[in-house]
Amino acid sequence: MLTEKQQKALDIITEYITKYGKSPTIDELMLLMGQKSKRGVVQYLESLEKKGFITRGRGYRSIILGNNVGFQTTLNIPILGYANAGTPLVEAESSDYGILPISKNLISGDKQNYFILKVEGTSMNNFEVKGKYIDNGSYVLIKKDETVINDKDAFLFIVNNAATLKKSKKEGDNLYLLPQSNDDYHKPFVLTSQDDIRVNGKVVDVFNFE
Repeated sequence: MLTEKQQKALDIITEYITKYGKSPTIDELMLLMGQKSKRGVVQYLESLEKKGFITRGRGYRSIILGNNVGFQTTLNIPILGYANAGTPLVEAESSDYGILPISKNLISGDKQNYFILKVEGTSMNNFEVKGKYIDNGSYVLIKKDETVINDKDAFLFIVNNAATLKKSKKEGDNLYLLPQSNDDYHKPFVLTSQDDIRVNGKVVDVFNFE
């Protein structure tokens, strides 16, 4: 159960996320909530987090709404984990990291066909989806029934049980995963018939909270 002031704080946060597609900063919340200090804002956030209405990460735009928060104009899409935007070395796993409220206008058909992943790495930081770059710390919206790859879009590949986001190019029996980065460290790598490859969906939107 929330107090009246806690509910007002939660409403301010949810309205901001609904409008801008990202969480407010502490400074922005100070202004919106009429607080005189950052500590006052933090106390509200601590209470909301303790009661399960939000979680907070390390970034200054890192407020994530809990599963018990809903909207009329948005759909709550689950955050299932992380995906590498680098060499696919992190084992793919599906976990519950909360939800992200997504405008209904971004969802076509059944919302069960969508999920969110947080990006780790910079191999796609020069690739735009709807004018937004896929950078380290970005959240990407994946449509999982879009599994027919092409050379224009970014897809979520599961390679030998490791998740990675990449563009791709097919040549003969080989599949090339292509970084789109301003960092020369990232190189294309080739997959052969010896690799276990699955396509788990296409990146259809990006949300940057930092």
